[in-house]
Amino acid sequence: MAAGDTPQTPTAIGSRRNFLNMALGTLTAIFSVSLLGPLFRFLWPRGDKSGGEGRIGIPAEEMLVGQSRIVLLRGEPVLVIRDNNMVVALSAVCTHLGCLVKYQGGGVVLCPCHAAAFDLSGNVTGGPAPRPLPSYPVKIEGNQIVIGRT
Repeated sequence: MAAGDTPQTPTAIGSRRNFLNMALGTLTAIFSVSLLGPLFRFLWPRGDKSGGEGRIGIPAEEMLVGQSRIVLLRGEPVLVIRDNNMVVALSAVCTHLGCLVKYQGGGVVLCPCHAAAFDLSGNVTGGPAPRPLPSYPVKIEGNQIVIGRT
């Protein structure tokens, strides 16, 4: 010990140790919750997703031929496309990495993230997507475009 140094008392060492133990315990708890939260959501998902109904209607005059729009159906984004005499509804989530796809016209649906391409049936026509886009039932009832289960 050098001259002028004061020895630390046992209470000072104990309080520092208590502080470090509490800080380490808090960090461990936060880390554990951040890992276990998504695991529980994966193992026990919600029964019904919020954000939409099982069926949605769009006035036909709001979608002209060649137009598209994304709507929420049971909380999932759905790309609705009106092309010539048909209307199709495909999942708007790319099967590659989950980006939202966009209708480019001419029967081509593109993913802006990694250039995956799909046709109007949802089939992969190019790019890294491993699966086709899921489709949804769609029909025209009167002046409404109805997407989803009837």
